[in-house]
Amino acid sequence: MIPRKPFLDALVAALMPQDVLVSCLGANARWLPHMTVPAPVFALCDSMGAAIPLALGIALTRPERHVVALEGDGSLLMSPNVLATVAAACPSNLTCVLWLNGHYESSGGQMLPGAPVDWGALARASGIGHVATVAEPAALAAALAATRKAAGPALLILPIAFDPAEEIPPYSERPEDITVRFRL
Repeated sequence: MIPRKPFLDALVAALMPQDVLVSCLGANARWLPHMTVPAPVFALCDSMGAAIPLALGIALTRPERHVVALEGDGSLLMSPNVLATVAAACPSNLTCVLWLNGHYESSGGQMLPGAPVDWGALARASGIGHVATVAEPAALAAALAATRKAAGPALLILPIAFDPAEEIPPYSERPEDITVRFRL
C-alpha cells in the first residue's frame, strides 16, 4: 500500500482556487500548512469526526464552491451517521475523501476495532451514489474531476499504508489563527 503523503500531494495539486478544503485532525491537518494549497483550507486540530459535517455546512451555504472534506477512518467511526445526513442533504458540490489505514493515527496509532467496515457499501446504503476507491495517487485527479460532475455528493476512498515511523510535522497553527485566516 502507498503512504499518505503522495496521495495528499496529488489531491492538493488537483484542487482549484474556487474549491474549499476541510481537513480532519491529524496528519493531513499537520501537513497542509507546509504545502502550497491553491484553495482556502480549514484544518481542524482537535475535532475528531467533524470534517464532513463542517464541509457539509459550507457546501450547503456556498453552492458556488466545491468543498472537499478529508476524514480518516478512525474519525468517521465517531459519527458514521453523517453519511446519511450528507446523502439526505444531497449537495452536488461536496466530495468526502476517506483516508483508510485502520488506525487512530492522531492518538498514538492504535488499531481500529476488529470489525471491518465496508465504507463504500455503507456510503451507498446511506444514499451516496458516487463512491469510488482510488488506489494510486496518479488516479486521484481524474477521480476528483469525476466527483465534480456527479449529480450528488461523492465519497472517494483512499486505502493508504499506516506508517508509525512517518515524520509528521507538529501542529503549526493555532485554532484561532486558522479561524482568522479562513475566509470565503
